[in-house]
Amino acid sequence: MSNEQLVEQIRNGYHVTQNMQRLYEGNLPLLKKFVRPFTCYEPEEDLLQEAYFGLWEAAKQYESSKNVKFMTYAGYWVRQSIIRYIENCGSVIRRPSGFNQKMSQYNKAVQEFVQAYSRFPTDWEMAEALGISLQEVGKIKIALQEVASLEAPVSEDDELTLGDSIADKYSLEDDVIDEITQRTLKCGLWPIVERYTGIQQYQVIRGYYKYGMTLRQIAEQLGISIEQARQFKEAGLRQLRQYKATKNLQENLEIVTGAVYRTGFVRFRQQGSTVENIAIRRYELDKISEVQKKTRLRKD
Repeated sequence: MSNEQLVEQIRNGYHVTQNMQRLYEGNLPLLKKFVRPFTCYEPEEDLLQEAYFGLWEAAKQYESSKNVKFMTYAGYWVRQSIIRYIENCGSVIRRPSGFNQKMSQYNKAVQEFVQAYSRFPTDWEMAEALGISLQEVGKIKIALQEVASLEAPVSEDDELTLGDSIADKYSLEDDVIDEITQRTLKCGLWPIVERYTGIQQYQVIRGYYKYGMTLRQIAEQLGISIEQARQFKEAGLRQLRQYKATKNLQENLEIVTGAVYRTGFVRFRQQGSTVENIAIRRYELDKISEVQKKTRLRKD
């Protein structure tokens, strides 16, 4: 099945998860090529995760009537997804959040202009569209070029599947629980956390993991001491370690310890972002597929 046929099925809600996986795996060599120039900023595994998200966005936006090959079209979305990730989360490039927003608006405006007029806009046209000066357009283009023109060739490792390694023996010690919890709590599971923790425990854990606050900041906000904040955090994490809470978290994500057992803890530590986020994305795509199917059945 061609890329275009897979995308058509995805857009129509047919086997969305499986077809997205086929699309990703079938184009992995090309996605690695897209990713390679950016590997001096972030690990390839994290960038491939973002490439997956870009591929999903491209599939949603693609129109076969334009007579453009899907992967030619997808290249733009994949690169933009990677660039946004580096700008927002990268360990090297740091810019004010307001400027990042302008860059995002610029990219979106360029894409809309190209779709409408089949050519790239001039600086003057972009300045007019965004309501900014030509000088500001120049600054945005320079900032984008700093990312887009990166060249850092790296050697490619052998491809590994999620299930091709032997699981390591491991124990859920504090640092492991802390890491898994930090990743897990970013995935919209706060109602579960609230259910299994006390009010102050929940407030501290939410501030610490969801908003990235320090214990000092949380303590000041809640009017308690730093030591009390630390105790609430540890007590809350102990509650989340209980079997029922852990089981509930795992069932909703279908990842966390499952990823550890399938790939081994060492590899989980190295590849966790890709394993988890693609799993989460698959879960989201399943939900989208269900909605699309229900909508289609109503129409029929």
